[in-house]
Amino acid sequence: MNNNIMKDSPIPVYYQIYVDLKKRIMNSSLQDAEGKLPTEQSLADSYGVSRVCMRQAIAELEKDGLIVRFRHKGSFVKSSPKPIMHNLDLPGMESGKSVRHYIDRHPEIVEMRAFDNTYPHISEALQYQGRIYYIKRIMKVDGNPIAINRIWVPATLAPGLDENGLSIDGSLSKTLNEIYHLKTHRRENIIEVVRPSTSEVELLKITYDTLILQINSTSFLTDETPFEYSENSWIGDSIRLKIDVTDIEHGLEFTKKN
Repeated sequence: MNNNIMKDSPIPVYYQIYVDLKKRIMNSSLQDAEGKLPTEQSLADSYGVSRVCMRQAIAELEKDGLIVRFRHKGSFVKSSPKPIMHNLDLPGMESGKSVRHYIDRHPEIVEMRAFDNTYPHISEALQYQGRIYYIKRIMKVDGNPIAINRIWVPATLAPGLDENGLSIDGSLSKTLNEIYHLKTHRRENIIEVVRPSTSEVELLKITYDTLILQINSTSFLTDETPFEYSENSWIGDSIRLKIDVTDIEHGLEFTKKN
């Protein structure tokens, strides 16, 4: 029996195995040089469980998009199973490959509409009250959900956005920049780890005990006018953040929750 698995835990054994297998895949200690996993039977024997239980665990890996299974050949790790590195620099300033390189080109738009007002914390961040546009999208990698992106833009700054849609290459940033001349000069990010909501569990196809890395961002123009507020909910173990802080004393602020 693997030491990481506790049969008397309230967490199902197959899910514990899935978490352990995922960790081993991420650090490349499970697959061989060709990316092939051990057989179901050998894995079941090593964890001291039935093949049915192991099959459930492997099915979770497949749902996550980490592996592919071929009949008579076995299970293989996909080419890029490691977490995406997300650089929090401004668009156009990233060094190396940005997160956009890995994400499917056109996120799925779940909702796009206008509201007469919004939540108080968003009004405060945008220093704005009144009609506002809301866009909700699902970000995917190889067709698998990886994050939910929610965006609010004051209607006075982007008139007709709800009717015209993302008219430049299906991109919000390009549409705001080229149509409405709204270009990010700087961005404030607040990062926290949270539990998923019911909606996030359904849209991201995760369980309630999955941790979410939430990045709340406010984008500003050169005159310090806030023009966009976003909440990005990433599946916690699918992403890593890169933050380059020049002034370490003043660049980070820590808030203790009561």
